[in-house]
Amino acid sequence: MILVTGGLGYIGSHTCVALAQAGHRLIIVDNLCNSKPSVLERIRELAPGAVIEFRQADLRDRVALEAVFAAHAIEAVVHFAGLKAVGESVEKPLLYWDNNVGGTIALLETLQTHGVRRIVFSSSATVYGPPEYLPYREEHPLRPDSPYGRTKLVIE
Repeated sequence: MILVTGGLGYIGSHTCVALAQAGHRLIIVDNLCNSKPSVLERIRELAPGAVIEFRQADLRDRVALEAVFAAHAIEAVVHFAGLKAVGESVEKPLLYWDNNVGGTIALLETLQTHGVRRIVFSSSATVYGPPEYLPYREEHPLRPDSPYGRTKLVIE
């Protein structure tokens, strides 16, 4: 089973559809702060017959996270969960550090406890900051200029 964190957000939900249509069994964990429950029904409509379970939980809730791992044989994780607004991150930097970095640390520690070694992390071009050249390439200098970008870089 594949755990998709933030699976009801825009990118997460599209990934869930593709994974489910490819025959993968999914458990989606999302706290619904950037998404709506109706997205789950749409995913199920687009992947009829697929095994798609859902748990509303925040990754920082270690009890809830542990319950997900105890109830499912997680083989891999696709990690999209996190706050994402650059402007808001400037206004509320501690919230972004707690949610994005703290949530990822809780997730990684749970993966380690359960021996799960496969994870795909969805980062952001904000880790590069203002472009020195375009298009960006992976070797572009890493100079995030927002708390959001810095949280993504720390997680990488």
